[in-house]
Amino acid sequence: MKEVYLGLGTNLGNREENLLRALSELVKLGPLERSYWYETEPVEMSEGGLFLNGVVRLWTELTPPGLLAATRAIEEQMGRKRSPEEREKKPRVIDIDILFYNQMVVTFPDLVVPHPRLPERAFVLVPMVELAPDFRHPVLGLTVEEMLERVSTAGVRRWNGN
Repeated sequence: MKEVYLGLGTNLGNREENLLRALSELVKLGPLERSYWYETEPVEMSEGGLFLNGVVRLWTELTPPGLLAATRAIEEQMGRKRSPEEREKKPRVIDIDILFYNQMVVTFPDLVVPHPRLPERAFVLVPMVELAPDFRHPVLGLTVEEMLERVSTAGVRRWNGN
């Protein structure tokens, strides 16, 4: 089984329900555990409300391309529509990013792991520290906790369900 980390985010509809629905699908790929949810300001997005984000540690037999296909299928099943302008950041019902896949470095046209912007994103690092503070980035050599120490956590608030 491979240990992978996934970032989940949503800012449309019932955000908690969206995340729980994604979890109910992800558990079909293998056993998992999740962080608390965090409410965060949108990053690189001019429209839409606050995000609810979290991180999942998943153990799976899927290959990186297989995992990407599975997570995209979950996104589509939940109503996410990918388009050529997908690079433009828009509100979404669910976003599932592959952050780490074991200690592998993966580079495909549609998949880069570790996630290239992970070291600068507190909304991913804060919940990941809960699950794996000592997990070491295979390229940078820094732990998740060390990466978190280098970014501002302003605007990342643990969500209490209200």
